[in-house]
Amino acid sequence: MKGFTKIYLVAISILILPVVAKAQYCNYFHTSYCTPSEDEMYKPNGQSKSALFSKGQTSELSVIVYKGQDYRFSLCMDENLGSQITFKVYETKKVKVEKVVESKVMEDIYDEDGNPTGEQKEVVTKETKVVEESRKELLYDNSADNYATELEFTVETTRRLTLEISIPDAGGSGKAKGVSQGKGKLMKSSEMGCVGILIEHMTTPKQGFYGTGF
Repeated sequence: MKGFTKIYLVAISILILPVVAKAQYCNYFHTSYCTPSEDEMYKPNGQSKSALFSKGQTSELSVIVYKGQDYRFSLCMDENLGSQITFKVYETKKVKVEKVVESKVMEDIYDEDGNPTGEQKEVVTKETKVVEESRKELLYDNSADNYATELEFTVETTRRLTLEISIPDAGGSGKAKGVSQGKGKLMKSSEMGCVGILIEHMTTPKQGFYGTGF
């Protein structure tokens, strides 16, 4: 039995090692495979990121974009993941909403003479309060833009954005295949690949007439 366990562990290690190596290789994928802007004013942004993805997987990256800057996002991925990538940009905003808040308390029960009976009853009270909630607002979806892999925009207010990247599942189920979908089932290396997002920024160029010198 011990011999079988060792063989099993060795087999698992052989299968997992390529995945680990692939993940390490993906770390700087965007620096080599994502196409930078031809505009020399754009500079690489430290929030750029690469990661190992599997077919059918969706992952999010949080970034901050600053007022007075132009940004450019460009995506790239390994060929074995396919030719289409879904890219969405969200902003999470705090909004004030009215909510009815219920509270429950136990109150003593009194008889007709005002004496406690030793019994209690549950009393529900309702109160309308204004509370803050986080709401996710969709700003951009590349599926409505012919699945473009590049996006340029100007930032007028500093904002925190969430970038959502999805790789289609070859089987059409929309779910990633892997260990989580069954005992002993391992993800195949052919179903995995690198995905990178190169973020570039520059100071927003001034527009119109200015600095006439008069």
